[in-house]
Amino acid sequence: MPPSSPAASSPLTLDLFFDALSVDRQEPLRDLVRSARGLRGHLAPLVLSVAACEGAVLGSGSTDEVRRMRARVDDYRALATLLSAEVPGLRVLKGPSLAEHYPSGVLRPSGDLDAYVPDEAALWRAVAAVLRTRPVTDVDVTVLGSGSHVHWVVVLRWSAEDPALDPDHRVELVTFAYPGQPGVVPLRAEPPRDQVTVDLLAVAEEAFQRPFTIKDVLDLALTLDSADCPSPAALAEAAVRYRLAPELLSLSRALHGAEKPASPANDLLLTLLEGDAARESAARRDHESAPQVPERAWTREPCLNSGRPLHGLRLSADPTSRPDSAVRFHTFAGGVLLLCPLGEFLLVEAELVDPAAYEAALTELRWLRAVEGERS
Repeated sequence: MPPSSPAASSPLTLDLFFDALSVDRQEPLRDLVRSARGLRGHLAPLVLSVAACEGAVLGSGSTDEVRRMRARVDDYRALATLLSAEVPGLRVLKGPSLAEHYPSGVLRPSGDLDAYVPDEAALWRAVAAVLRTRPVTDVDVTVLGSGSHVHWVVVLRWSAEDPALDPDHRVELVTFAYPGQPGVVPLRAEPPRDQVTVDLLAVAEEAFQRPFTIKDVLDLALTLDSADCPSPAALAEAAVRYRLAPELLSLSRALHGAEKPASPANDLLLTLLEGDAARESAARRDHESAPQVPERAWTREPCLNSGRPLHGLRLSADPTSRPDSAVRFHTFAGGVLLLCPLGEFLLVEAELVDPAAYEAALTELRWLRAVEGERS
């Protein structure tokens, strides 16, 4: 017998995508790719890589699309390795580790790189490493209060190889494992120790932001059947501990309904989660109907008392790392300035900012620099 093709032992086939995306199997590959482009998750390179594994001949455009995504994924993997080596306690979420469970030759696309850091010192160390090794052109900074802590989201971006076709490269650094949803599930700061559990709960957490896609379903299916995956009972217990039983159950049901790829481990996981998910959903309903008790007063930074995230509007020039800069929140008549190792920002709650508020922040920043210059 002739040797098997790469797709012969792979659970991923074009027929699976035709069915998942509700495209007739008799339609040409371009129709499937067109449908994949309409969904989140950069699915087109995944479909094209599976097609190539099945022997389809790709043209110059589709070949380069796969090449560009593979280069992006490889770059994220290299950056994840660098950050993990340089920043104690940093944990990369999803992308690189989930990709390891995909069949050889199949490309798991990734639009960005997500990483957890345990504290502010680790955050700024990671920021400095990214700025040192990647051509970052834009940054976002968000801060929020949780109990007695300041939590951070720092996003760093740089241009894609083909910026007319592909989104910017993007690294997101956070000081918490899972953000939750206000009024439903609180922020959970510490990630699980096991990497597979970290990843699968991060995929489940996405349900608070968007519907699940076929890529999410494949992430669960391929990871559940891997040798390093914890037992379904351990995963169900972690979902309960992290308040994600309903979301993981929803993902498990999506895999069960897809029929392929089949997963006996998922059948067991689904059964284990049903009762836990019902209890968590009931607890959420009880919380919504109960009188709301104000959260514990914020004592470190009054601007974060509301518990709502504050987003940084950058006031300084191009992003640079200033490792010796301390983090400060400076209150003035027009709002709050954040001064940190990434520069100076006006903290705002909404996307639209009054130009007068922006100008007032610049004036305050110039005054602050002048005063500090006189003191030095």
